[in-house]
Parts: sequence; C-alpha cells; structure tokens
Amino acid sequence: MVVNERDRLKLEHRLQGLIGEEATILMEHLPYGGIAGIVSKDDLVLFKAEMHTDMAELRNELRSEMTELRNELRSEMAELGSDLRTEMAELRSELRLEMAELRAEIYKALNSQTLKIITVMTALNGLMFAGLKWG
Repeated sequence: MVVNERDRLKLEHRLQGLIGEEATILMEHLPYGGIAGIVSKDDLVLFKAEMHTDMAELRNELRSEMTELRNELRSEMAELGSDLRTEMAELRSELRLEMAELRAEIYKALNSQTLKIITVMTALNGLMFAGLKWG
C-alpha cells in the first residue's frame, strides 16, 4: 500500500490528538514511501556481493586492457628501435661516402697545388740559372 502525503498528514493529526507533540517526532522517523523504501540487512549483503562481483569484473577488464596496451607499446617501441637503427646505418653509410668524396677532393686539390708549386719553383730555378749564366 502506497501512502501519499495527505494520508500521512491525516495520520499525524490523529496521533497528535492521542499522544501530543511526540506525534511529529514519530512521523519524521517513518519513511515517506512506506515500508518498501526501507533497506534490510539482507538487501545490503546482496548489494555488497553484487558490488564485489562488479568490482572484480572491472578489475579483470582493466588488467586485460593494461596488458593489451603494454603489448602494443612494446611492439611500437621495438618497431621504432628497428627504424632508428636502420636510419642510423643509412646515415653512417652516407657519412662514409661523403667523407671519401671529401678525401678525394682534398687529394686532388693537394696534387694540383703541389704541381703548381713545383711548376713555379722549376720556372724560378730556370730563371735563376739563366740569370747566373748570363748575368
């Protein structure tokens, strides 16, 4: 049976006539929805069991998702490490090639400069000998 506010007021007025002001205190302690709104200890035990079950399911789901994320992260890190090693090997090869080209250019420039110096020195020696011979 559902008790509405009108019924509650009617009961409170009748109780005030019988027991006085204590009727208000008594009415404040009665639930508005009737007895159906009161939770029993059995209800709490059942609720607790359901909460434990729900929490265990959530914990298992969370662990599963964390394991999946950990595996994905490890896979991506391994892939990045492999990419990095490949790029470093390519850079090393390019650097060695450029250094070899630079050595070749320096060698060519030094040979050209040495040849020019020898040519100038030979010409100067020739002029000195000619100057000594005719001079």
